[in-house]
Parts: sequence; structure tokens; C-alpha cells
Amino acid sequence: MILFAGDPHGRFDHLYPFLKPDENGQLPAVILLGDIQIHSPDELDELASRCDLWYIHGNHDTRTPENYDALWNDKWKDRNLHKKVQTIQGVRIAGLGGVFRGKIWMPPNKPMYQDPIHYCQYCYQENLWRQGLPLRHRATIFPSDIEALSSQKADILVTHEAPKPNPYGFAVLNRLAQKMGVKHIFHGHHHENYVYQHFKKYSHRVTNVGFRSLTDINGHYLLTNIDDR
Repeated sequence: MILFAGDPHGRFDHLYPFLKPDENGQLPAVILLGDIQIHSPDELDELASRCDLWYIHGNHDTRTPENYDALWNDKWKDRNLHKKVQTIQGVRIAGLGGVFRGKIWMPPNKPMYQDPIHYCQYCYQENLWRQGLPLRHRATIFPSDIEALSSQKADILVTHEAPKPNPYGFAVLNRLAQKMGVKHIFHGHHHENYVYQHFKKYSHRVTNVGFRSLTDINGHYLLTNIDDR
């Protein structure tokens, strides 16, 4: 069983009732769709003891150095699906973390910078972080991130940013999914639970997994929550 979890924002207790082994003793795989927002990698250990845990990052995951280090440390960085395709329980799942930002690229406009190296070449040295991209832009989508996936094939694409037909979504993500042969996109970021029904322009389905919510691989909601913060 593969489950897709919407933005947890530092809490995972809502997921535990669903993390039970199947009749063969296999634990479910869980993919966090960004905005994990933890302060220590230890916060993922209990969750990972109950499932096969994967994730993509969201814009909140680079708000502080603690948020960043908790996910990109040696223990957890290999579980980030960003820019790669991973076979999980026989399903090819591609990941694209982060969001679009106008200073780098706001589709459908032309990009200001092609990749992180290009941006760093023109960035004020005092704005660099740890001799590289500013912390904020480590959760920014560059054209090179799209290109890294476009030559690969996958069954499912998980993104933090929304594709169309979300009113705030980006068609470039749909075009990426088409090129990769994807049949279903699961995304977070917008704290709503919505399966886009009348969407005939592309051959793939799109499911918005909302704030601290959960769906199965078919896009059926197992848990829905409302962000009341």
C-alpha cells in the first residue's frame, strides 16, 4: 500500500492509525508532499518505524537552517524524491519538491536563471548561504529541475507546487507529467482536498492532498483535515 500525505507542518500523529502492516506483514509506504517543517531528523524516526517513508520538500522546509538540516542531513537526504524516480512497491514514483518564485522562474514567463549555478554567479556573495544558494531558494524550482525529470519515465508524479487545473497551478507540471508518461499527479501546498474531475486536456489525473490529509494510490481520501491555525 502506498499513501500520500499532505503538508504535515511538524505533526504526524494523525497518520499513525493508518500505518498498519498488510496481511503479508508489509508496512505501507508513505510519501510526504512537502512542508514537513521539522526541527530535528529524530522527529521522523518514529514515523519511519511504522512505514517506508519518503518525501519531497516544500517552501516551509527552508524557512530556517533547522528546518533545512532536519531533512537534508545524511540520515534522510536520500529519501528525498526531488528530481528522481524511485520504484516503490513496484510503482515508479517521480518527485519535484519546492515552489516557483518570480526571482528565479514564474511560468509561463521565461526563467530568469536556468539552474542554481547560474543564479549563484550573479548573486551577491553576501547573500549566499554555506557557499551556495541562499537558504530560501533551496526550495525554489529551477528549469534544470524540470529537465532532470523530463527524460525519465514514471507512473506517478508527486509535487509540492500545484499543476493545472488548480486555479493557482502551473501547466508546465502537466506537460512534464505528459512527457514522463505519468498517470496521476499528487500535490500538496494548497491546504485543500480536491480531486479534479472534469479535466480532459491531459491524460493524467490530479489530486490535491490537503493540510494533514491522506489519500491512497487511487486518490481516495482516507483522512481530510482543515487548516484551522
